[in-house]
Amino acid sequence: MALKKMFHRLTASVDELDTEDLKEFCSRFPQATPIAEINPREPVIAVGEITSLRIVPRKDKTRWLEASISDGTGTLVAMWTGRRRIAGVKPGQRLLVQGRCSPTGPGGRMMMYNPIYELL
Repeated sequence: MALKKMFHRLTASVDELDTEDLKEFCSRFPQATPIAEINPREPVIAVGEITSLRIVPRKDKTRWLEASISDGTGTLVAMWTGRRRIAGVKPGQRLLVQGRCSPTGPGGRMMMYNPIYELL
């Protein structure tokens, strides 16, 4: 079995290995729901890694911090209103977010507004 795993790690792409490692990390949190299984408008806890971070300008001159979070099964977007940055929230950071998601983003992206978060 160890030989099979070692062969897989030698032949798989880096992206594939990163995804497997991320899924394994997220599985350590039994209270977390995989992003692909989140139901809209229900309270949820999700664990993942920030894949991108951007500041979204608004018409009323406020800024929103938007973080795309992936757990290897899917992606959700966490948005903090009125924030330009949050200490520790940066690409590559793993975190736990808690709140309600809604499929309001472009293409039905799951979005979570002002989630409670914990840096991992």
